[in-house]
Amino acid sequence: MKIDILSDERIDTLATKENQKTIEALIQTSPNNEWLKDIFRDEHPFSSSKIEMNDFEMDMSAPNPEDTDCENAKRLYEALKHIPESTACDVRLWEGLTFGKFYDYMKYRYNPANQKNYFRARWLFPGEGKKRDLFRQGLSMLWWYAYLTYDETQANPYELTEFCFKHKDFLISIYMRSYSGSKNVRLGLIQALRDFERDGGSIEKKEVYNGVVKYISFLGGAYLIDLYTREEIYEKAYNELNRISAELAPNSTKRFTL
Repeated sequence: MKIDILSDERIDTLATKENQKTIEALIQTSPNNEWLKDIFRDEHPFSSSKIEMNDFEMDMSAPNPEDTDCENAKRLYEALKHIPESTACDVRLWEGLTFGKFYDYMKYRYNPANQKNYFRARWLFPGEGKKRDLFRQGLSMLWWYAYLTYDETQANPYELTEFCFKHKDFLISIYMRSYSGSKNVRLGLIQALRDFERDGGSIEKKEVYNGVVKYISFLGGAYLIDLYTREEIYEKAYNELNRISAELAPNSTKRFTL
């Protein structure tokens, strides 16, 4: 199937402060998205695109909608694995799917009645900065989490995806760093975090997680980090996690170095 998109002009119409309260009410009370025709005064609110996607349905079976995020990220990414980053940054794609194909899913996952800022933060792109917006909008977030963590070398290519959905803030922080564009660096760091936790370490303390993320930034400033293999990044990150945790242990004596 070809994906229907929303034009920039129509997205701007949905995002105006004057319309937001009205649209929130329509989402809560209308059984479908037919109200779009009235908002845009057009029987055909969407525009056709050349983007192909295998038809599928989102999982909406969990009493707590957030519990379906990882599964739906996999489904969405499998259907749109072929699109380049430039297309995945195009808000027209995600808004078309949000108010079109996956409108019922968005109501299930981000009904404005359940939280005051759901509509602006999750249905739209609030304009806080393009990178961060991609991780806030409901559908875009699913695709980008899967894209950045998908590892075709593993028996389960979504193993790191599943880990990151348990620690959502981690991937956002990594993605905002300049080195996130390197797949070897990104996956090596995430795998080190995953294995460190699996081996009994704690990554919940900010000092631990922030410390290793900053350490990788330091490597990027001191060396050509793209030259490191994934295995080298993994080893350095895992060792740094051990070092930080040891310093934070109750009976440890911190050693400061210049």
